[in-house]
Amino acid sequence: MARFKFCLVGSSQAPVLELPMRDVSELHAALSVSKFVEGLMVEIDGEVTACAVLIPTSRVLIVMEAD
Repeated sequence: MARFKFCLVGSSQAPVLELPMRDVSELHAALSVSKFVEGLMVEIDGEVTACAVLIPTSRVLIVMEAD
C-alpha cells in the first residue's frame, strides 16, 4: 500500500488516497487500463478522513507520491 496525492481537473482540492500499489509505476499501469481508480481517501485539504472513493481516470491531471 502506498499513498498518492491526486490533482484533479476542475478541482482545487487534492485528495490523498491510499492505494494497493507500491509506486507510481504500478499506479500508471493500473490507470492505463481502468476507467476509475479505487482507493481509500485518507486526507483532503489537510483534514484527515477515511472513506472509499472512485475517481474517474479522465479527471486525473497529476499524481504525486505522498509522504
